[in-house]
Amino acid sequence: MSRFVEAAALARLIETGIIRESKRNLPIIRRFETAQWLERSTRKAEWRVREGCGGRLEQRLYELVPSWKEDWAFLRALDLNPCNPDDIRSLPVLKQKRSVPGVVNRRNWKAATGVGPKHTAKLQSEAVTTADWTLRMRPNRGLCCRADDREIDLYRDSLIYTECIIAERMWHTLEAFTGTLPDVLVSCENLGAYIDLPIPPTTAAVYSPGTDTVAVIELLRAMPGVPWVHFGDLDPAGFRIAGTIAAAVQRDPNIYIPSFAADYLPGVSFKEGWDDVGEPHSPVVAELVRTRRRIFQEVFMLDSRLAADLEEFLE
Repeated sequence: MSRFVEAAALARLIETGIIRESKRNLPIIRRFETAQWLERSTRKAEWRVREGCGGRLEQRLYELVPSWKEDWAFLRALDLNPCNPDDIRSLPVLKQKRSVPGVVNRRNWKAATGVGPKHTAKLQSEAVTTADWTLRMRPNRGLCCRADDREIDLYRDSLIYTECIIAERMWHTLEAFTGTLPDVLVSCENLGAYIDLPIPPTTAAVYSPGTDTVAVIELLRAMPGVPWVHFGDLDPAGFRIAGTIAAAVQRDPNIYIPSFAADYLPGVSFKEGWDDVGEPHSPVVAELVRTRRRIFQEVFMLDSRLAADLEEFLE
């Protein structure tokens, strides 16, 4: 990267005559000072080109990037900046104008091209890069979707497969959810709880694996009018996950805490504090905050009261 940093520094000096110190370019500035190409300006941490040294800077840039004049014009035509080392580093791939039709995993794309999302957009506009997340959902009765001009009965499929799984690549072809939308959508933090959660037939459950909230957020954005409830561990991480989802979809977090949760106190001791989750949501959470403990949601799953309690909460 040092070659690209030096080329970017030279580009800035040739173009503007000044450069500011940074952790990345300071060693280069020191070299140029030793060569007596630069001197301090009147501003703090700023350097300027010594009189008569512009030609030496250009000569050095020709050594690093022989075609720099044409390359800089090429970068600017793509709205990129030759004073940015990353943009200079992307030049070989950008010049090839490598094009991959259809859909490609973004890690594969980056490994093959050596450039990130910003430069991907410059290389091509037709291909779609994906992270290849999957949405795992237990749909409510009557929920369908339309994708690739096909009508898919999600609920019927879930009766066969326990749940329905929508890969990101299919998600990009999804036109709309049809049939009967859920009365409530419940996001569930842990896999076992998601699978065994006793939801009513009019409710849909979606797996929200810890901090991996991308799929849940996409689903909530696709169902803006459907109420949402989050059910997770009663600990700071669980509340933060609910807050992350809520912020992304611009909703208030609505967290399900079983009414009988106090029966599972004192909970499990742990070191992490509750300082960053705001005011306690219930007396149970207040006690967990006071004693620095938590309750994992799985302990509720075999409680015979859960189904009726959840249904009452959802109503």
